[in-house]
Amino acid sequence: MEELIVWLLAAFGCSSLLVMIAERWTNRTDSASELPHEHYRLLVRNSEQVLERVVRSLLFRSYWSGRPIRITLIDDGSDDDTKQMTAVLNRYPYGYCLGDVQEEIAAGTIVIDLRENKEGA
Repeated sequence: MEELIVWLLAAFGCSSLLVMIAERWTNRTDSASELPHEHYRLLVRNSEQVLERVVRSLLFRSYWSGRPIRITLIDDGSDDDTKQMTAVLNRYPYGYCLGDVQEEIAAGTIVIDLRENKEGA
């Protein structure tokens, strides 16, 4: 009798998990075009080591929240391989915008400063 109760609870847990996953999947596919995108601006200078990790974490967050994102990379005079890293990241269609962007920061834009502090400053 106890084994039957354990099996019933396990079956209920698995079925409720499947229903939750299916509901999340349908909500994401139906409303992804309706949601406004989140816009991230990454200020980079000599950020080769952390740039890919930050972009991947933003993409991971976007995937699980179901909200599309746009990432703008603004280079502030890097003298390492940050420009090559941005070229590699630009190959993937994730909504990157590279280069100097002079427009005003719109409401709802999230700015992440990855610039290294200069010594003596």
